[in-house]
Amino acid sequence: MQRKLIGALGVWLLAFGAVVAADFWEDKEFTSWSDREVQKMMTDSPWAKQVNIIMGGLQAEESSQFTGGGFGVGGGGGAARGGRGGDGFGGIRRARVNVVWINALPVRQAMVRGLVGRGGAVPPEGQQFLSEQDPFYTIAILGLPPAFQALGQMTNQVLAETMLKPDDGDPIPPIDIGFMREGDQSIRVMFMFPRDNPLTLDDREVEFITKLGSEIEIKRKFRLRDMQVDGRLLL
Repeated sequence: MQRKLIGALGVWLLAFGAVVAADFWEDKEFTSWSDREVQKMMTDSPWAKQVNIIMGGLQAEESSQFTGGGFGVGGGGGAARGGRGGDGFGGIRRARVNVVWINALPVRQAMVRGLVGRGGAVPPEGQQFLSEQDPFYTIAILGLPPAFQALGQMTNQVLAETMLKPDDGDPIPPIDIGFMREGDQSIRVMFMFPRDNPLTLDDREVEFITKLGSEIEIKRKFRLRDMQVDGRLLL
């Protein structure tokens, strides 16, 4: 009897653990996600991670995987010695940015949910946005201060310093990069990587690596098995 009870308890615990472990993107329709869940998807989920950077000649601070130093455009850290206000770094010392698989379906669902509101009807253009097939792995850095727009003049250098690195595979270099100003406060940088040799669960982890300016290097690992919904790897 004791063995049966122990066995039954073990089965119950496994079932309970599966319920507890279920995430909102697996449990709920995206239109019912709360504002907090939308924010979590964009900042702290298998598809999105936060990184703190420190500029103006100070040391880089690690949040997740981050190393580097002062920010320099065109070498020598010139931008770091810029004047106060405007796009200079004189008054800026720290920024928190998000590294996001911006076109992964769960992230697109979060963006649509943010536009239509909780329980809102998804318009035809939203449905089209959700159903489009991205020909690239597209990773964005969101929330960069406006001064980073200067990187638009250094596209080839940034591309050369960027890659996706699977655990045991060859690095995947980007084939394009885009810069977008988001209001007056931040810059979005998007990197497009080819899907010629698709990532699979066998790759286990993939690391995004880029260098912004002369010294700031961002490295962030993503665990592929966590980036599944209903058994599908969504990148």
